[in-house]
Order: sequence, then C-alpha cells, then structure tokens
Amino acid sequence: MSEFKGCPMSGAARQDKQGDNWHGAQMDFAKDMSYGDYLGLDQILSAQHPLSPDHNEMLFIVQHQTTELWMKLMLHELRAARASVREDTLPPASRC
Repeated sequence: MSEFKGCPMSGAARQDKQGDNWHGAQMDFAKDMSYGDYLGLDQILSAQHPLSPDHNEMLFIVQHQTTELWMKLMLHELRAARASVREDTLPPASRC
C-alpha cells in the first residue's frame, strides 16, 4: 500500500474522466488505502464487548458509542467555531 495522501476533503482534487471534481474531494483511494483502513473500521467494529448474554446489550453499547462519537464531532466543530470567532473569521464559524 502506498503512503496515504490525506483526508478526502483536504482539497487535493482528483479529476474524473470528464475533467470534473467534487468540491476538491479525493474520491479514489484504491491506490492509497481501503475505505475500511481510512475509517479505522477494524478498531471501531471490534470495540463492542457485551458483558452479559442479553441480546439488547449490543444495541445499548452501539447506541452509546455512537452518541459519544457525535459528541466528539460536536466538540471538534465547537472548537473550530470558537477559533474562527477569536480570529475574527466569522464565515467559517457560522456555516450550516
């Protein structure tokens, strides 16, 4: 596998066969890494360890792990918005 070249939304545009790109997103990772590698799916999908035989425990674990990931994203966005306000670059702080 070759060296990873960054986030698909980093602005490293890939031209498709028609010469278009999609918002500067890298769309083809076939030469760099797999989708699962990029997202760390092995780690995420192996992070559920029910402690009881109850069928619903897996639902409980996945739901709460998902909530924690959403909270992590919210904090990431809040930090970025606060930095934009602090630097007086308001358009990025108010994107929807």
